[in-house]
Amino acid sequence: FVVNGELVYGHDGFAGELGHTIVEKNGRLCGCGRKGCLETYASATGIVKTAKEFLANSSDSLLYDVEEITSKSIADAAEKGDELALSIFDFTAEKLGFALANTVAITSPSLIVFFGGLAQSGELIIEPTKKYMELNLLKIFKNKIDIIPSGLNASNSAILGASSLVWQNLN
Repeated sequence: FVVNGELVYGHDGFAGELGHTIVEKNGRLCGCGRKGCLETYASATGIVKTAKEFLANSSDSLLYDVEEITSKSIADAAEKGDELALSIFDFTAEKLGFALANTVAITSPSLIVFFGGLAQSGELIIEPTKKYMELNLLKIFKNKIDIIPSGLNASNSAILGASSLVWQNLN
């Protein structure tokens, strides 16, 4: 989280763990040891888990022709109008939009920036997430928050993050 141009670290440096907020009681097991964390649904690996769950109950999808399902193959199928792939994105966006609506109530941001594997799907995730976020927002926040993909190159993000920590400690 960035507030007034400053990264929020919290008292111990671990603030901003939105991916580890619970969006589904007794949901999927997360690597952190809890169940139902947002990142188990709204991440590249999370959307693949959703696809595998959805494929178990469906037989008509371009995803059946894919040897190994990836977030990219799901996005490719959705871009071709595959109904199952679109429903996978909708399910994912519903979880993410709900979490973001709650986050907005606490932080009141003007902008939310998506980064990472799932964000590379662009409007396939942004548009429905914005819809679900708006459905769950307090009235005072409705139509005030933009969601955009990050302009950062993924290969530069780690070094930029590390250098921002050094810069913060120098000032």
